[in-house]
Amino acid sequence: MFAGGLILALTLMGFSVWLFHSEKVGWPNDELNDPIDQDYLSRRTRSRRRVNSLFFLCGLMILAATWATPENQTWWISCWMSAMLVLLTILVLASFDVLRTLLHHRNRIDRMRRRERQAGS
Repeated sequence: MFAGGLILALTLMGFSVWLFHSEKVGWPNDELNDPIDQDYLSRRTRSRRRVNSLFFLCGLMILAATWATPENQTWWISCWMSAMLVLLTILVLASFDVLRTLLHHRNRIDRMRRRERQAGS
């Protein structure tokens, strides 16, 4: 149980650090040069920074629960329940991020179509 909790905690914390680094460096084929794209990019960065922080926090709570062991039941249960609630919060925030990205791409495609129509006329 101890080794599994340790592996899970370190994996979550490492994953959050990797995501934070990838967001800072940028993703391949990520060409967002339009001013509207910059607004979307700033909102996306803020939102993903929150999610990455929550991943790290969840890893810390799992690490605390791993060291607490089931003998200290109150601390153990509260850490695991908090980790579960944080993971559910991450799912909700990720769903909002998916919706925001979907709407941004739809608006971006509409703008490109309008530009093509205007250029063709």
